[in-house]
Amino acid sequence: MRPAYPFSAVVGQDAVKRALLLCAVDPTIGGVLVRGPRGVAKTTLARALAQLVPGRFVELPLGASEERVAGTLDLGAALEDGRVAFSPGLLAAAHDGVLYVDEINLLADPLVDLLLDAAATGHHFVERDGISHSHPARFVLVGTMNPDEGELRPQLVDRFGLCASAGSGLAPAERAEILALRLAFDRDPVAFVAERAAAQAELAARCARARERLLDVQLAAHTLERIAERCHAAGVEGVRADLAMLRAARAHAAWHERLEIEPGDIDAVADLALAHRRAPTPPPDPARNARPAPRPEPTPPTPPRGSDGPERDPGPRASSGDRGACPPVPVPVEHAAALPGWLTRSPRGALRPGPRARRIGGGRERGSIDWFQTLRAHRRPRRQDLRFRRRRPQPARFLILALDCSASMLRGRALSAAKGIARNLATTAERQGRPVALIAFHGIEAELASADTLAAGAAGRALAGLGAGGGTPLRAALDHAIALCSERDARAGSRLVLLTDGRSREDVSDLGAALRSHRVDTVVVDCERASVPLGRCAALARALGARLLKGIAP
Repeated sequence: MRPAYPFSAVVGQDAVKRALLLCAVDPTIGGVLVRGPRGVAKTTLARALAQLVPGRFVELPLGASEERVAGTLDLGAALEDGRVAFSPGLLAAAHDGVLYVDEINLLADPLVDLLLDAAATGHHFVERDGISHSHPARFVLVGTMNPDEGELRPQLVDRFGLCASAGSGLAPAERAEILALRLAFDRDPVAFVAERAAAQAELAARCARARERLLDVQLAAHTLERIAERCHAAGVEGVRADLAMLRAARAHAAWHERLEIEPGDIDAVADLALAHRRAPTPPPDPARNARPAPRPEPTPPTPPRGSDGPERDPGPRASSGDRGACPPVPVPVEHAAALPGWLTRSPRGALRPGPRARRIGGGRERGSIDWFQTLRAHRRPRRQDLRFRRRRPQPARFLILALDCSASMLRGRALSAAKGIARNLATTAERQGRPVALIAFHGIEAELASADTLAAGAAGRALAGLGAGGGTPLRAALDHAIALCSERDARAGSRLVLLTDGRSREDVSDLGAALRSHRVDTVVVDCERASVPLGRCAALARALGARLLKGIAP
């Protein structure tokens, strides 16, 4: 078996190392969430932690079934003796150890729910297949993720005690050192690990000594007050941040062989405990900087279809042929957090007891074995007596991104941020094998910028080449989306993300019924960015029967 890359041989990423080592010293901190782009040693460091913790290191694959994670009936006992016995899953195996999930933001919702229940109680309760069982499930949860591929559900983010960012800004000397070490490891992994055995042993011994010293570290009143003040100033909700910071500061003091927490210990862990919990900065009050309202003017005539009417945007308008005028920019977490989770949730396939199976794996597609029905019909079932839950095949949901590229979206770089949201959603969908289409609308028409495709990066490349300017042909964009949905399998349904500032005078209320008839799950992302917002996206969402999300702060 190929050995793991040593923890002590990873160059840089001091914040990630510190967070992982602190959780190795004190598992009650609550685990570590590691964020960062690809290729910055997130997974390498997480797996190397197995060499430093006393318990088991269990990895939860993204494609694991609920039965594999939660546990299910013991197949051998059921087939051989007819007994209803419990077979433990990954949550039981990780008890008193580490449970690691790579790309945790792409984990299926049912598995996220299992993690949330276990993290909240320290126990796992199983009520399924005619069995009732519970077992302790206290573990250090370590998750790694790339924010560009979608955000993590807020409920699970808050369960992590610490959050560390793995940066990609490496100096040339560091890059050269990483290359040399990696080539040496690939050439002879066993010899590479042996050369660093002494450093690894010292690191593990230091973790063990810190664990023994942990409960002797004094918790003075001024320490508790300082931590409470830091968390209050950050505007965090609840006291989970306070507890995580206190436990991390205590572990940091024990790591440095001190029996009292110093201000430097708190400073060293404060960002790790607060990075994923800080309250977003409230938007400025538009009324404070609003100009006096102009004198009322006569109501202008209704503009032609696709026009933004008399509203004018400051600055020159970009022509439809401009390229790169509004490049995508990173989207703050609070603006895009709800969308990737909404995108990944799919209606679970209907389950019902299937007929008696004549052979395993043959015939029609089946789901998991229904042990309750099988054992109720046969006390000592044979293989040919097994009954299955039949899972109806669920086609992949079609994602349509409708992006408003009109001139009004150029205000405050709203279009730039909207492109960032669309790019993140397209990347997440493409990684999941979901078909994606991009509709860009401005001027007098809507164009299909990226057709129904599974090509990686196709939607992102189309976004980079979009032009902007002109009016807002909202109805044309929705007609185009409905036409695309009508060509899809009706069982799958579709998901429409409409990114717009809502500055269109067209009446589209009649299209809400058409979207629902095609099983289109719609969300309107309000991208309006103006000193005095008009707030038309709320009315648009009501007309379409869609959810409304605030995409950009004014």
